[in-house]
This record gives sequence, structure tokens and C-alpha cells, in this order.
Amino acid sequence: MRNGFIFKDRHSSDFGVTVRTKSRPILPSVKENIVDLPYRDGGYDFSKANPFGREFYNDRIFTVTFNIYADNLAEMQRKLSLLSLWLCGEGELIFDDMPFSKWRGKVSDEVIYMPEHSGHKAVMEVSFRAEPFCKCIFDTEGPALGMPFMLGANIPIDISCLFKFNISGSGDISVYNFGDRPVRPIVKLGASARNVTLSMNGKSLAFMSNGQTTIDFEKQNVKNTSGNILVSGEFFEFPSGRNKLHIVNSNSQNMTAEISYTPYFMYGEHFDDLEWG
Repeated sequence: MRNGFIFKDRHSSDFGVTVRTKSRPILPSVKENIVDLPYRDGGYDFSKANPFGREFYNDRIFTVTFNIYADNLAEMQRKLSLLSLWLCGEGELIFDDMPFSKWRGKVSDEVIYMPEHSGHKAVMEVSFRAEPFCKCIFDTEGPALGMPFMLGANIPIDISCLFKFNISGSGDISVYNFGDRPVRPIVKLGASARNVTLSMNGKSLAFMSNGQTTIDFEKQNVKNTSGNILVSGEFFEFPSGRNKLHIVNSNSQNMTAEISYTPYFMYGEHFDDLEWG
């Protein structure tokens, strides 16, 4: 598979190299927690025995082959030096054939080049250790100017309006997670927020506020203009698909609610299969 890629905001073609994908697993391995007992077939699988009730996964390893060409040895060493600087450190990895998906990763092993044709060519394999799942290159605000766009793609012109709501007192809102994996979003409540309870799938989070409030489910904190707020209950995830978030507010006045997150994909986006509603 011949394709270039972007890493740390630079494309492989910037370095005058050709790239071939050697290995790109489509599924990560599960972080298994299995207890094996004697005198019993198989074992007990506790991989889902955690507060979120789901399996978690290991990083993936992507391996690509570089072909570098040069007119002489000095030019070859200069190119290799520039490549070593580029490949050092962590960054976002975007493959040309998956332009809407970005992986967070870094080179995982030492990189050794093999000289060929009296030093006019060098071949080297580079392995990236990436997070188990890729993120969409845009969040619930939608694609930004300058991002690649597929003509005819099933992406609403303004998807941000799908994640903004108005609630009077108590009510349900339908939150669409258009990724493949659970997300822990940021929820922003308007100035009418007072004693609030958020509930989904049997889990609840309650707090006392007085005005604009931000709930960060990833960092597990709640803040208003005065600082951090004490909470009761538990922070939860929003599963893939359409979710019903129940909101109770002691203030009956109209309150705005805005949901923001970046979706995760199992292995690349599939916008044509989404039902935006």
C-alpha cells in the first residue's frame, strides 16, 4: 500500500521520500484481565470489571517502510538527519488514505537504515505506537476552514447546532455520539443552572451551582465562575449512537446546554452510515 502521511504537521513528501505501509492493524488488542482457576475449563474474564463496565484496549503498532534517494552520501546523510528530527517525539499521525482520522502516536523503536546502490538509496522501517482508536479531525463544531472535505460526504453543513439545547426545569435531550467508541464530553450549562442532576443509563451526577457551569466528564470536574464545585454521584460516558441525557434543574427558567466532544473511530470514519437525525 503506497501512501504518504502527515506527522507533527509535516507530510512525508516534504522530505523527498516514498512510503509504503507494511502493517496497519484494523483492531487493537484487548487489555485482558483473566483469572485462570485449576479444575475449571477456561477462566473468569474480568476485563469489564471496572466503573465503566466495558473493555479497554492496548496501543496499536503501525509500521511503514521509507525509501530515500540521494545523489551522493553527503546528501543522503543530510536527508536522514532531517528525517530523524521529524520523527522524534510525539504528534498526530494522519494517513493520506484516511484524511478524516488522526492518531496520536510516536516512533516506538530505534530506526536503522539499510544503504543500497552505493549509498544512493536507503531503506528503513519505522514503527509508530499509536493510541488504540483514532479521533475525527473535527469535533462537534464541525470541519474548520482548510480541512480536507469529501464532496458529497454525509456531514451536515453546521453540525454544531445538533449539540445545542434549551431546557426549562427538567427534561431529556438526545445527544448523538457519531463515533464508534464511548466519549467523555464537556457539557456547558447556561446562567440559569442551579441544583442540577445529569442522568444517563442508570448513572447520575448531581451538584449545586449558581450560574454558568462546565462539566468535564474526561477530567471529572465541575466548575462555575467561582471555581470547582463539589459533586455527588459518578461521571459517566456517552456510548456510541444516540443517547438520552436527562437533566433536572431546580430553576424552572430556560437553561441552555451545549455538548462538545471529539468522536473516536474504531478504524477510520464512515460518515455515509451515520444518521444525523
